[in-house]
Parts: sequence; C-alpha cells; structure tokens
Amino acid sequence: MKTAAILFMLFGVFLILGLGVMSLLGFAMSFDAPGSESDPVAWMNRVLIFVLPLIVLMLVLIFAWISFRKGNYVRSFWIGSFFGITIAIGFILTVMFSFVTMGQLKGISMQNAEKERLYPVQKFIRPVDGGADTILVFPTGMLAYRLYRKDQFPPGGYVGDLNHTRDTILVDFGIDTLLKQEELYEFLDSQGRKLSDVFVLRNRWKK
Repeated sequence: MKTAAILFMLFGVFLILGLGVMSLLGFAMSFDAPGSESDPVAWMNRVLIFVLPLIVLMLVLIFAWISFRKGNYVRSFWIGSFFGITIAIGFILTVMFSFVTMGQLKGISMQNAEKERLYPVQKFIRPVDGGADTILVFPTGMLAYRLYRKDQFPPGGYVGDLNHTRDTILVDFGIDTLLKQEELYEFLDSQGRKLSDVFVLRNRWKK
C-alpha cells in the first residue's frame, strides 16, 4: 500500500503540473475577446475552468500527503486513487475521441474519393495576352482562380462553392480579390460554354 500510495501521489504531481501549464495558456488566451478583462462572467468562467480544477487536485494531493506522513498508507492510497482514476478516465476518453476522429476522417476521405470519381476537375479558361487565366472547379465543390502572369508564379484565390445540387456557384469575393465577380462571365470550358451557362452565379451574401 505504501508504494501504491507514493505512486498515486506522483501521478497527482504530474497531473497538476500538466494541467497547470494548460490552464495557464488557456487563462492567458481567455483575454483575447475585447472587454473580457472587465467582464465578471468571463472571470467566473476563468475561475471555474482554469483555477478550480487545480485547487481541487492540490487539495487531494495535500490530504493524501498528510495521511501518508501520519503512516495511514491505506487512507493515502484511497485518496490518491483519485489521481489514478482521473488519468484512467482521461486516457479512455482520449482513445475514444481518437477512434471517433479517425472514423470521421476516414468517412471524409471516402466521400472525397467518391466525389473525385463522380466529379472530375473542371477548367474554364479566359485567354489573355501571352497565356490564359483559369477557373478550377474541384470535386469538393470549391472554386479557385489562377491568373496568368508572364514569367511569374500565377496568383490565385478563392471564388466560391457549389451548392449541394452542384448547379449554382455561391460566389464569395472579397475586396482584395484580384479577379472581379463580373469577370466570371468571360471564362469558357473546352466545349465553348460560359461558366455562367454551366452554373448559376449567385452572390452568397445577397438574397
């Protein structure tokens, strides 16, 4: 029992140190939101999330140590078992979340592979002096543009996304976009069809 009690207290020390580092980082990042440094609700959340768990763990460690110093190794063992149970639960949850995440990633990978099989990359070209600008429609439904620049790496950016029926482009241009929305009507595919003939162009932010 004595050895097990010592081992549990060591678990507690490592748990407190690890949680302390993460709590310190989380506590610092909790001030990112404007006005959060003076918000009483935000301070209450900081105490409950970052401070209170550390206080509980430290109190458990202190009580386990007091019992150990008094020679009550059995009591120290049972108090310290809180750390062992906490670590075991954390390990089990980590494994479970890992399996869930791996399953989700596998599902996404399979969906993307199926989309690549059903929807090959589509290209729409606009001739320019010395080359051509290109709009790419990817299997995932995302659209991107690449502008021709002689002797330079072609600059590009985000155009928008196809809707779930893949017949409408939800255009999402920003103020710093090199390609303007009205220029989308100038792009043709290999069959001579305009981008606007193949897809309906709709501004994502306009009803």
